[in-house]
Amino acid sequence: MQNQHISNTQSNYVLPANALQNKVIVISGSTGGLGTCLSKACATAGATVVLLGRKLKKLEALYDVVDSLGAATPALITLDQATALPESYVELGQMLTSEFGRLDGLVHCAAELGVLTPLQAMQQADWAKVVAVNLTSARLLSNACLPLLDQSGNASVVFTIDQKASAYWGAYGVSKVGIQTLMQIYTDETDGRKNTQGHCNIAFNAIDPGPMRTPLRRQAFPGELESETPSPDSKLGPFLSLLNRSDPALTGRTFVNHD
Repeated sequence: MQNQHISNTQSNYVLPANALQNKVIVISGSTGGLGTCLSKACATAGATVVLLGRKLKKLEALYDVVDSLGAATPALITLDQATALPESYVELGQMLTSEFGRLDGLVHCAAELGVLTPLQAMQQADWAKVVAVNLTSARLLSNACLPLLDQSGNASVVFTIDQKASAYWGAYGVSKVGIQTLMQIYTDETDGRKNTQGHCNIAFNAIDPGPMRTPLRRQAFPGELESETPSPDSKLGPFLSLLNRSDPALTGRTFVNHD
């Protein structure tokens, strides 16, 4: 799998006014640093944003902010992606079907860092939790949403990855590489599904946004000054471009944005 560097056009992409009007977009990890910024941007562009997260109080606080930004009323769903059973994802899919009937976008922002330690020293419980949130949940959530995304005819699924194939990154590094592979497999398995314009019915892509000023980043690098890393707001361009399918032919790509 080859990485593709973010172009200036993608990096600086700004959604046209009301570009996501009448579109329904699910964002996992919506109360995290990237998820919060992305939820606000999608709402501002007119989308109905489905906020997915673990803590109800954080979701409710974000709900109020998102609701004030757009004409569409958002929705919130609590889901602990570390412990949720497969049945919970089936129920989530049924809930989304009942409420919306279709989806136009799914962005996987949820992430668990775990413990940065040598593989031999990592406890299995820590390993299992990180893999559950970062990889297993991404598959289960995607599977639950695929039938609804098919109804859109022009949908986009975006996976957030982080290339950390080096010492001490353990389960986090492995799971993030796994997400990239997961994206590619979904791309291949749905390649035959075309919309009326001849493009993929659902585009699957992955983005490595590079260092961002987020709670997860502070957890991994506690001594780093906030001024040393850019805000997640500055990393939204590629996500918004893919969600809007500004280039409808893009699918199965991994974009790297470390500038």
